[in-house]
Amino acid sequence: MDPAHNPSPLNRLETIEGVLQQHEAMMTAAAAEARRAAETQGQSLAALAAQMQQLAAQLTQLPSSAGFASSSEASPSAPAPVPASSLPSDAPEPRVGTPERYDGDRETCGPFLTNCSLLFALQPRTFATEPAKVAFVINHLTGRARLWGTAEWERRSRACASFDLFAAELRKVFGFENSGSDSARGLMGLKQGERTVADYSIDFRTRASQSGWNSAALRDAFLHGLADYIKDELVSHDTSLTLDGVIDLAVRIDLRVQTRRREKRQGGTQHTRPLRSRGGAAAANSTPLGQQFQDPEPMQLGCTSLSLEERERRRRSKLCLYCGAAGHYISGCPAKARAHQ
Repeated sequence: MDPAHNPSPLNRLETIEGVLQQHEAMMTAAAAEARRAAETQGQSLAALAAQMQQLAAQLTQLPSSAGFASSSEASPSAPAPVPASSLPSDAPEPRVGTPERYDGDRETCGPFLTNCSLLFALQPRTFATEPAKVAFVINHLTGRARLWGTAEWERRSRACASFDLFAAELRKVFGFENSGSDSARGLMGLKQGERTVADYSIDFRTRASQSGWNSAALRDAFLHGLADYIKDELVSHDTSLTLDGVIDLAVRIDLRVQTRRREKRQGGTQHTRPLRSRGGAAAANSTPLGQQFQDPEPMQLGCTSLSLEERERRRRSKLCLYCGAAGHYISGCPAKARAHQ
């Protein structure tokens, strides 16, 4: 071996030193990567711990929510509890229309607060805090209600601490707490009037839900407010039903009566011309074409055709549709036979 090509000890040391420096750089980079991975894992663990704490807090609130629900059943004016959202954290919240602005009207106080409560339940992430809910409600007030709400917010009233407290205070100021007695008084004076039974029943159910009356009292109040023509038809029916049963029966009767009235207005009684002989003169023994295929119109002696109410009365009482007497029907009516002799 040529001595000139043999590396000197100094060169060998420099080579070894270079290799060591490369290994040191690699170890430093690996350590930095390990630190970054540890930091990322720590953040993930912290987020997981926060989620576990939030879940535990929700579980601890379940008994209080159940107690609030039972107390709200005893007090009609208490606001309904907002159920916890079951949507996944990454699921988009449904798009819901905002409620109409509330101006302090007594009748619309309850519906306005109910619409706000539904919105908060459907969009829990948007309204994650109680102040956000209260701010939304105040922002949707107008007129004298807005003046009151902004004053409560500016003076940091206790009512602004949560939506439930603010809703209770709003009901106290504008909705009044005696809505049940007012609804009861409204039911006693509620009448069908010129409306259909369906429209009358909607108004009745709305007031009945806040009256506090039992089912029997509500049924009697509904029957009392019906129009006379419906009461006449209900005479032959069993009205010892539930409120829903009586309403359904009255609606069906009203629909039949309205249909019959439209038929009478549109059609009426049609008369046909008598048959004529080939010579053009009317045949002496000919009858109208309609009477050849139909029974004669039920008549009352000396009067015109029967009214719808009289016809139904005779049918229910099993009376003759021609003379009104009992014991026979129109097909064997002696008065009808004498009239056609």
